[in-house]
Amino acid sequence: MSQAFAGTLLLPGEEGPGLDAVLETIETDVKLLTGEEELGSWAQAECAVTSAGEGAFKVVLGGEMVVFLPDTPIQFAEAMTEPEPVVKSTPLAARIEAQTNGKPKKASKPAKIEPLKSVGKEEVLGRTITMMIIAVSSVLIVGLLLLSTNL
Repeated sequence: MSQAFAGTLLLPGEEGPGLDAVLETIETDVKLLTGEEELGSWAQAECAVTSAGEGAFKVVLGGEMVVFLPDTPIQFAEAMTEPEPVVKSTPLAARIEAQTNGKPKKASKPAKIEPLKSVGKEEVLGRTITMMIIAVSSVLIVGLLLLSTNL
């Protein structure tokens, strides 16, 4: 089955009016024509078409890329691009049931909460420094209390 799509051909990054062209598929080949002149012919296995957005398509022909702006982008996309596979979603409950093989999951006991343990030899400040800080703080608190009662 043969299909032909008229449009504009541009090189990647090129701006401007482009070149009027026809991209034609004939059985297992893809041809690119401009007016009466054939620019090339490639096997469909050597061609790839991907959407570039806004009605433009990146077309790789034998390892070289061009941008094609077809006059009928929807029909071109349907004919030339691979349809995206439909991913069937399984409900979460069904996936959980499949993982547990239909058996209800045993209720797990919460982890035992243990009290904090002493750091021991690897204390951050060390026992002596900690005792000094407590002693100095106590002296300061007593001194502030005495000052506040004398005022």
